[in-house]
Amino acid sequence: MELAIKDTVKRGKRIWRFRYYGLDGQVKFISGKTKSAVELLAKEMVEEIGLTKTSSSQIFLSEAWIDFCQHLDYKISIGEINKSTKDDYMSFYLNHLITFFTNTDIRLIDKHKLNDFVEYLKGKIRSKQFNSNTARKIFNTMSLILEHQVDIDKLGRNVCDDKNFLKTIIATKKKKAIIDFDEWSLEVIANIIEDINRPMVKLMCKIMLETAIRPSECRALDRKSLLFKSNVPMIRIDKAVKKGKHIGTTKTENGVRTLVISTKLKDLIIDHINTLPDHQNYLFLNNKGKFICVEQIIRGIEGALAKNKVQLPIDRKSYFFRHYMATYWAYTKKHKENAIDLARDLGDKDINFVAENYIKPFKNNGNAAENIDYQNQHFNWK
Repeated sequence: MELAIKDTVKRGKRIWRFRYYGLDGQVKFISGKTKSAVELLAKEMVEEIGLTKTSSSQIFLSEAWIDFCQHLDYKISIGEINKSTKDDYMSFYLNHLITFFTNTDIRLIDKHKLNDFVEYLKGKIRSKQFNSNTARKIFNTMSLILEHQVDIDKLGRNVCDDKNFLKTIIATKKKKAIIDFDEWSLEVIANIIEDINRPMVKLMCKIMLETAIRPSECRALDRKSLLFKSNVPMIRIDKAVKKGKHIGTTKTENGVRTLVISTKLKDLIIDHINTLPDHQNYLFLNNKGKFICVEQIIRGIEGALAKNKVQLPIDRKSYFFRHYMATYWAYTKKHKENAIDLARDLGDKDINFVAENYIKPFKNNGNAAENIDYQNQHFNWK
């Protein structure tokens, strides 16, 4: 592969530069006074980290990753994706893809090699290093990298574009938890929330149960999120806490939405705001001025569960309220025959994703429909 070495003028002097992406996905340069010197250093560097090979008939994953990074940077520049999306891809690449496909010519990846890769992912699931959702994301990242090689005419076909491989990963998922409405009525869950010791976490859980918003969206609520001037109180969801410490966009474009809350919950939020310093914009900060972390939410939920001697029917405790309300709405009059509205209120546009990840089978779901009035009573929060 011919290296793209270009000349430029810097401080009145002509220099030669080779621009490339390192394995960390960051732009790097090799510079020198002559093209031959830069070319020599560039060849040594790319051979050392495996960015290219001398034969033009070979394409290694690290080279394809560079192309993919450039493609992602363009999409970031036009606002099509967020930088955090690229960071996720980079994590999957550095921690799994480049390790498994080291020194593998991607043109020679066949179904046997891909089967080995799927077994590698399933092994990680069995050892509980990550779940099947993460495994699918890793597989899809590989597929996107290969698909981009097809798009730029470097590869004839994307061997990952075979849904049968993805189905084998999906098949390793646990059976969906069944929510027994006799055991997990809205009233029962509301009472468990009341047993959370920390007032701030208790309020956050009440908001998440009523609205089914994500924990990251709840943590990002600020004074401007509260639309309380009309007779129908609402909250505006338009941002989320990213990487636990800074504000970013919602997870999806559909994540920007306005949701109705109960009058009682509005009053509880106002009571909470009255305890905050006037200069504090965000609603849920710890005593160090940092966003309440997910672990604090989980600890609060676990304490209340222990007090009531019960266990939640799903593993992700911080997401239980979102999963529960998605299922509840799906089985009741609110969204029973309108999956599009359900996805909209959840801040997702992919109906299939909502069905696959959030809607759980309801035991005694007839009771759910009969008890919709409990929600209409606006949750009898204390």
